[in-house]
Amino acid sequence: MGFLDKLKDRIFNREPSDTGFMTDDEKELREYEAYYTPQSGVAEGTYSEFVVTDVFSITGRGTVVTGTVTGGVFFVGDNVLLVHNGDAGTPTTIIGIEQFRKVCESVSEGANAGFILKDIDRKQVSRNDIIKKK
Repeated sequence: MGFLDKLKDRIFNREPSDTGFMTDDEKELREYEAYYTPQSGVAEGTYSEFVVTDVFSITGRGTVVTGTVTGGVFFVGDNVLLVHNGDAGTPTTIIGIEQFRKVCESVSEGANAGFILKDIDRKQVSRNDIIKKK
């Protein structure tokens, strides 16, 4: 292994070779990263979740839920499950996404947004319900 190979290995190696100079917080973070896995049964990169904070109806458009994307990415046209009070989930489709009065095609983790849901009545949704991809 030549000098450049060793240098590349050292730069791109995610695991620190010597933890002697790491703070306790850095060591704890490394342990967390080593053992943390996405929700069981879900392939990494496919899990998406949205937590509902408010629900209202718009005449002529349908039921709108507002909230925060806590994981993954949602797109207009995605088939999702609405989990209400721990039930198995009601299937629906996202027919529109808006952020701050701007129409969007997708939203990702950390975004506050509003979803327009197909064939869902306002009474079927409440605060803290979860919307997740099928």
